[in-house]
Amino acid sequence: MIKNEADFKKIIGRLNIDTEPNPAHRENLRRKMLSVFSQAKPQPTGRIMAFQIFRRTIMRNPVTKIAAAALIIAAILFVYSFSGSESIAFADVMRNIQNARTLTYQTVLTAVEQEPQVLKTMVLEPHLMRVELPDGSIWITNHGQGKTLLLDSNRRQAVVSSTPQKTLDLYDTFRNFRNLPDFTVRNFGRDTIDGTQAIGFRLSKENEDNVIIVWADPQTSHPIRIEHTMKDKNGKVIKSITTKIVFDARVDESLFRLNVPEGYSAKSVDGPSERAANLTQRMQSAKNMKKILLNCIMYAQEHQDQWPDNLQDLNVYGLAADDLMNPRHPEEETGYVYVRPERPPSPSQVVLYEKYDSWADGINVGFVDGHVEFVTEESVFKSRLEESPTTR
Repeated sequence: MIKNEADFKKIIGRLNIDTEPNPAHRENLRRKMLSVFSQAKPQPTGRIMAFQIFRRTIMRNPVTKIAAAALIIAAILFVYSFSGSESIAFADVMRNIQNARTLTYQTVLTAVEQEPQVLKTMVLEPHLMRVELPDGSIWITNHGQGKTLLLDSNRRQAVVSSTPQKTLDLYDTFRNFRNLPDFTVRNFGRDTIDGTQAIGFRLSKENEDNVIIVWADPQTSHPIRIEHTMKDKNGKVIKSITTKIVFDARVDESLFRLNVPEGYSAKSVDGPSERAANLTQRMQSAKNMKKILLNCIMYAQEHQDQWPDNLQDLNVYGLAADDLMNPRHPEEETGYVYVRPERPPSPSQVVLYEKYDSWADGINVGFVDGHVEFVTEESVFKSRLEESPTTR
């Protein structure tokens, strides 16, 4: 969110809404929006994320780099939304976004001497995004886990990687409406767009070949069509048209899973910084698990070798909620699976392991004797788990 009121006033001051200057209308709009700004309170994480930058090494085609730029316009439209000659209240526009749980849209990308490319995107709050690419491959990102999965249906290959930090930063920037692009917004008139009467707005930057036309439904303030024209570093014109923008569409949540489909070969791709971050998280998770196991052993010593029914029984031993959180999956309140062993337990029994949606580089596994191992092969983990008698 914008924390500096002076910066916000500067943005509002650039608005030129009427076709003819109207100081009274302009000042009235300024007062309304600034009053909302001064009364606004921090909102919980739950806003629709409507753009993403795709990794150049995987996307193969530089034209797709403008997908993010085109979709940033959704954020701008949400802030600068108007109905007829009267502005929609800023708070109402924000409420529309905050209440939306899903978003779907289609973007057509066109560059000189290249065939148009169609991207189909689905967003599921608070962390999930799925993009169907022109070559039939699918890009799935879970921002909560910081993981990305690319499925190549033609080659039957799956690539699992950490989501680049740059895209995570952009994700947070959009969700909090910080550092809005410095666009000048002008009325572009009315027209019929895809069978709907719409209001147009022209967004541009001074001294830049970067023009965006946003067409919005005056009844809902939702975008209908977003047209973005820009030039790449070589001076070639690139255009994108985003349509079929739907809020709160019914989507199948299973489409956002990071599981590698059966029959696909899988590999993990991470750079040095991602590997270092993953190792740090893995070590912290193992430390949490050792603390949990130590508390379980203390509990068993006081209950005739009987292990606790669940991890919440360990609260009396000083186990805190943070100890149950896996830094590798911070979106989970409890990031571990506890398997209560039979009595008397065997030292080699599996009693604790990290939750996971899909197998990547491996998981931490805890045993009755209190030690933790990092198991890299899923088949080995499942074999050990099946060999561990439990009270289930």
